[in-house]
Amino acid sequence: MSTQLSTVYPPMDGTVRPAALVDFHLEHNPTHKAYVYSEAPGSLVEISFLEFGRAAHRASHLLRPKRSGPENEVVAVIANVDVLLYQTLAAGMMRAGLVPFPIAPRNSAEAVVSMLQKSGCRRILTTSATLGPLISQIKALTPADSALTFEDAPTISQCYPHLGQEMPSHPFAPYPAPQAPLDLDQPLFYLHSSGSTGFPKPIPQTSGTILGWCSIGPLLFVHCPNTIANPSQSSGFVADMHHVSRLGGMHLPPFHTLGTVLQLFVPLFAVNTIALYPPTSLTDHNTPPAAPTTDSAMEHCKRTGVPAVIAVPSFLETWSLDAKAMEWMKSLDFIGFGGGPLARKVGDALSADGVPIACLYGATEIGCPTTLFGGAEERGPDDWSYMRFDEKAHVRWVPQADGTFESQFMETEVHKLSVLNLPDARAYATNDLWEPHPTKANFWRIVGRLDDVIILASGENMVPGPLETIIMSSPVVNGVVIFGRERNQVGVLIERTPGAAAAADVVEFRNIIWPTVEEANKEAPAFSRIFKEMIIVTDSSKPLPRVGKNTVAKKAAVKLYAAEIDALYETVEASAQSAADVQPPATWGENDVEAWLGVQAADIHSTQPLDVDTDLFSQGFDSLSATFLRNRIMGTLRSSSDPQASKAVQKVTQNVVFSHPTIRQLSAHVAQLVSGEDAGPASATLAIEKMIEKYSAGLTDASKPISEAAAAVTAPVVLLTGSTGGLGSYMLETLLKDPSVERVYAYNRPARGSMTSQDRQRDAFADKGFELGLLESDRLVYLEGDSALPKLGLSGEVYEELRSSVNIIIHNAWRLDFNLSLVSFEPNVRGTRNLIDLALHSQHASALRFLFTSTIASSQGWDRVKGAFPEEVQYDASTAVGGGYGEAKYVCERLLAKSGLHATSFRIGQISGGKPGGAWATSDWVPSFVKSSLALGALPDAQGVASWLPMDVVSQAVLDVALSEQSPSIALNIVHPRPSQWSTIITSVANALHRAGVTDRCLPLVPFKEWFARLEQRSKGADSDEMAKIPAIKLLEFFRGMSAADEVMRKSGRTDCEGWMASLSTSKSQAASKTMAEVQPIGVEDAQRWVDYWTSKGFFD
Repeated sequence: MSTQLSTVYPPMDGTVRPAALVDFHLEHNPTHKAYVYSEAPGSLVEISFLEFGRAAHRASHLLRPKRSGPENEVVAVIANVDVLLYQTLAAGMMRAGLVPFPIAPRNSAEAVVSMLQKSGCRRILTTSATLGPLISQIKALTPADSALTFEDAPTISQCYPHLGQEMPSHPFAPYPAPQAPLDLDQPLFYLHSSGSTGFPKPIPQTSGTILGWCSIGPLLFVHCPNTIANPSQSSGFVADMHHVSRLGGMHLPPFHTLGTVLQLFVPLFAVNTIALYPPTSLTDHNTPPAAPTTDSAMEHCKRTGVPAVIAVPSFLETWSLDAKAMEWMKSLDFIGFGGGPLARKVGDALSADGVPIACLYGATEIGCPTTLFGGAEERGPDDWSYMRFDEKAHVRWVPQADGTFESQFMETEVHKLSVLNLPDARAYATNDLWEPHPTKANFWRIVGRLDDVIILASGENMVPGPLETIIMSSPVVNGVVIFGRERNQVGVLIERTPGAAAAADVVEFRNIIWPTVEEANKEAPAFSRIFKEMIIVTDSSKPLPRVGKNTVAKKAAVKLYAAEIDALYETVEASAQSAADVQPPATWGENDVEAWLGVQAADIHSTQPLDVDTDLFSQGFDSLSATFLRNRIMGTLRSSSDPQASKAVQKVTQNVVFSHPTIRQLSAHVAQLVSGEDAGPASATLAIEKMIEKYSAGLTDASKPISEAAAAVTAPVVLLTGSTGGLGSYMLETLLKDPSVERVYAYNRPARGSMTSQDRQRDAFADKGFELGLLESDRLVYLEGDSALPKLGLSGEVYEELRSSVNIIIHNAWRLDFNLSLVSFEPNVRGTRNLIDLALHSQHASALRFLFTSTIASSQGWDRVKGAFPEEVQYDASTAVGGGYGEAKYVCERLLAKSGLHATSFRIGQISGGKPGGAWATSDWVPSFVKSSLALGALPDAQGVASWLPMDVVSQAVLDVALSEQSPSIALNIVHPRPSQWSTIITSVANALHRAGVTDRCLPLVPFKEWFARLEQRSKGADSDEMAKIPAIKLLEFFRGMSAADEVMRKSGRTDCEGWMASLSTSKSQAASKTMAEVQPIGVEDAQRWVDYWTSKGFFD
């Protein structure tokens, strides 16, 4: 074998086009080996660049004699031929000025025809003897006048007449050279996407694209263990693939991007030798190539002596179970894997055992832009799944709400992209989700797909990839698809391996895989846990559909099993009808029901017994757990022989578990339902008063504050909770712009995932259009903790610093969930009391101001007959009854009133998008109905007013009071003092949509009742695509209530109310805040800002 000292590498500047590389190597590297294979142990056949180049020329002669016919004709290759011949034909086509298009023969005829049409291909090379049925189907789908031609591919003996023994003296006729080299921007090659979300798409690759691919990433420059006897380098060194004499790649499909790059472009650009399977069609041209298996791949890698291998994850998983394969893998310089995820526990085990595995990342649209780790000083055994991006590839990281980031690749001079799909730059959004290494810069691990995200009916987002990977690690599982879009809970399709399918029935199989599913559940958020009842074991007669790389086509799989999935959800809902397999309580007395519920709750949650006095949701319950528990209660009541119990089932509400979230509370409620006792608003009022009593213990019942008056704070030091939220970001921005503010402590809960508070704050500022430089201020201090813990979950030193310096507390952080009951908000109430204690023990307690962002929901029980809701503390707890969110905020209002602090509770109403950019979260109900109206053809018109306030106004109103020279009022109502007519605002929205080009005309306004009727009609049988277009379907009951309220308004003839709710007085808030006093009505400019913001987020796309 030639040494690398004699190797001449092709230039990467485009002076030698990829199509001409076979000629380059014929001239400069004729004796170097392009390919190697072994026909028997101890034998080795080497294909030199002389032989490969000549074979490519012969293929050129056969496919385009004398350069006849059109230039750049696209030629599809749908053929079962040996890899050596496949890549020779591809090289020959490029040399002949043709454009090869490798197509996977496992594609359906419909998919092939679609790709042929989109690529303009009218010529197909095939192997009719092995692919006759597919070719016949393609012909049947193709119009007779399409001019599509089919021809059998040249044979290996035509291209390699002296296979493995070609000499310079053998006869050879060079193919005519092109008159001019192919333009760098002209298609050189077509590859296609996997088709996991529909038909595969043809993607043209230009000469510039291929040059860029081969100038970056691990395919030319990789880290591999040091094989040079140099003690100074014993820990490893950075080596390019020129140091890796041979690479095993025989088992990769030649029509796949990874196969094409490794088997064709790596030899041509890196001058590496690729080990292949021996050709099978030497004597019989119709013999199909060897089917790759883990055993044969390992055997041929050993025979050919490769020091490195590129494989797919399933091969590594199989090899990991074999002791001999493990020893072989440990002997390699490295083993790279790509094309899919490797199960975490498999990778951990391999790496811990000394197997030098390395993850590759790439896509047909971007190439392979990652490099690999270097030596031991850089790579730890736990880092096998992380990748580093080549410095010549520019990645824009787009943060997601869960701490992950989407990778978007920006085109550079070197890194050319095959697909551009972003409006703001020449860039490609991958939809791939990543998380950064916790300690090492520019190291990232892929965790899922943005387009895989399952949006549940609750609005929660679930990334199924990590869970699917864990379940796939089971040796008895052949395929996994998690489903649940627009449902209340997720389920999973699991396909058994053939051996497992024969060995166990469905029930037994569920029990076998359940430990693996529970292992996956440990990695899942509570709302996306998989329950045993939600597992569908697929039928062997209906295998999961697959595409390239043997990847399960998820959408197709869910469609294939749509009937079974629908039936499963119906069964879950119907489980409330009967509980024949659930043992009922001994009696329906409170003690027996409590014991019974404890067993049921623990069984549903797969845990040890749960504490009867602790909130179930703080013990890990979620909406799915609550649904199953409610269903068991209803089914058991309905099946009971006690007539009182069967009658009580009618009184079980949808949110019964949310409303009574401890086992003791729930058992008391169920027992009361059976006994016929009334447990209505009076008990809700009592619960509020009990919580006030509990958390006001130790507070002085002060009729006047700690000091009679509070002067304006001269050097404000502010503790702001919830600074990364919408309103919190606005307040932080204003505080940082105020030079009189000495310091701001931005206090937030630790984020899920790897995002820090700084990351979330920066994202929030960017979203609102704020100056990011403000966040670099040395007056800003980030804190993370849990306010429900002693000392707010902070260290003693930091807590003492707050106690000695803070003179303004703005408590803005709060759990946002309108389904939960009062008890579920107890941690928030406890956190508020802890903040009150901080204030009371502060060195500035006599002057400290405590500002609490409450809600108008704390007035939800107000009797409108009494007039406008006043700006003062309400000591009748029934005023707040109606939902846990408002009730808990009311509790905190009462605590502050009793604390003696200079405190103000701001009862905030609907917040709209504010200046500068009109940012208004697209998940809110207003943007939801605006987008839905595009599909419904009209916007809803309601009688009465809307008292929405822009977010910048709300923020400034709070800060006006915080920094005022006047003593703060104990309670202020923050709603628009000059509300606008609903029809005026919505007309402005209609005009803004038209001006922004979202609609081609102004949408008409129709009565809310008519608009809701359209919405309800479209909701019937709506699929996920329909819900994406009409997101208001997910809020159907909310809008039903609005429609009913509008009907009441219209019948009353009143036009000064908002949805038949009580109005709120704002006289004190206007006196306390200049911003409130001077705010202008919502107008045209506000509506335009909202629409422009939603448009910029792609909301209407």
